[in-house]
Amino acid sequence: MLAKVITAALDGIEALPVTVEAYESRGLPGTTVVGLGDTSVKEAVARIRAAISSSGAKYPDGHLTLNLSPAWLHKSGTHFDLAMAVCALSAAKAVFDREIEDTAFIGELSLDGTVRSCRGVLPMVLALAAAGVGRAVVPADDLREASLAGGIRILGASTLSDVMDWLNLKENGLTEDCGAGGPGRRTYPDYSEIKGQEQAKRAVMIAAAGGHGILLTGSPGTGKTMLAERMPGILPKPSEEELLEIASIYSVAGDRERLRGGFSERPFRAPGVNLTLPGLLGNGAPPMPGEVTLAHRGVLFMDEFRERDRRVIEGLRMPLEERKVRLVRKGRTYVYPADITFAAASNPCKCGYYGDPRHECTCTAAELARYRSRISGPIGDRIDIHVNLTAPAFSEMEDGDGSCMNTEEMRLMVEKARKIQARRYSGEPFGLNSLLPGHLAAKYCGMDREVTDLLRTAYDRLDLSPRALVKIKRLARTIADLEECGSVGTKHVNEALLYRERGI
Repeated sequence: MLAKVITAALDGIEALPVTVEAYESRGLPGTTVVGLGDTSVKEAVARIRAAISSSGAKYPDGHLTLNLSPAWLHKSGTHFDLAMAVCALSAAKAVFDREIEDTAFIGELSLDGTVRSCRGVLPMVLALAAAGVGRAVVPADDLREASLAGGIRILGASTLSDVMDWLNLKENGLTEDCGAGGPGRRTYPDYSEIKGQEQAKRAVMIAAAGGHGILLTGSPGTGKTMLAERMPGILPKPSEEELLEIASIYSVAGDRERLRGGFSERPFRAPGVNLTLPGLLGNGAPPMPGEVTLAHRGVLFMDEFRERDRRVIEGLRMPLEERKVRLVRKGRTYVYPADITFAAASNPCKCGYYGDPRHECTCTAAELARYRSRISGPIGDRIDIHVNLTAPAFSEMEDGDGSCMNTEEMRLMVEKARKIQARRYSGEPFGLNSLLPGHLAAKYCGMDREVTDLLRTAYDRLDLSPRALVKIKRLARTIADLEECGSVGTKHVNEALLYRERGI
């Protein structure tokens, strides 16, 4: 008898529907798995045989052929177990197939028949919903994650016996998600705790408002890390579409802790100094998401930026430019999203005190040049905002006049600026000023002759590159949005010029 069951296969961080076909024929008992499955798929035969026996059912007596279609798609992972087991039971007429036609099955099986959690459930359920599948049976532990998809009925299974009873119209041991909401907004440390760095806080706010990259340079203890770590607190809450993107990425990455905690915030990734290039971009075949993809729609913060592996620093070139990661594995090209707000912190020199009025720098001219060269021109040119920090005076630390900006004030300004950008670019494939193409700057910046003359003078006298000129226009547009100005003025361009890269 021929039986068919629907499931899905991961393809990078996306998924495609897969049909499992089972055909029992006469011959010596045995099972053949075809359809371009890897070792984990072929090993499923031993797992499903033991799981079926442990669940009180009989494995097919004849020769069973299991085909995973489409056969051109490489399939890996243990989440095919449940679908293969149900398909084998259907071929052996051990379960009714009335509910199988419009139901997908996802889950790994233990030898005792327990349905175990697996990674990538959310993108697989999203792909099944898009294909018009009405129901999906997933591991009970992944029920909440799968229910984020919407548009498809989700059932959670703890054991293969529960699935068999449901198919045979016996006791319904499957559970459904109650639709409980995710966690509330996380509380981050407040920017009001940082005294005397108001200009740096404004630069961070501009970066958050327009999605611009920012590099904070200063002596140890000036607040670089504190400024960057508080950035998630001023970012607007992600939309439902963005939450699904974020959750899908973490589902593929198998981040159980993040999945259990729910998704209501943008990610903040702060990898250690020992981060490698594969860890940054992604590794494996197919590649697992790297740090730039895990920070998608959020913040990627790199402390001690100049102390990192040169290959890691240079590896940021394409992600910062294209907001995507392209990886080639076994002849296939995988494109992963990397729409990040990049933040980095660095000392100005090897000893850390170049330009500090309170400490003497012990670095030689050669050491200064060598330390500065760790950030190449192309990387520095891709970071929109460069800020040099110095230790604040004692009077600034007191903040007696109450002028210190706090997180709530900054968040409201950032949200207002982002709403302005969303309205302006509603018909464009981008939504932030940091993604504004140079050829559209004149259309959306509204610069008059005075502003154009100022930019021409700055371009000639400061030896700006074409990319740097576009960067200044983008920054000026964001600064104008924070002030709710319809067009970019000279004061906005002048402030944007303050954030250009300078020598240390």
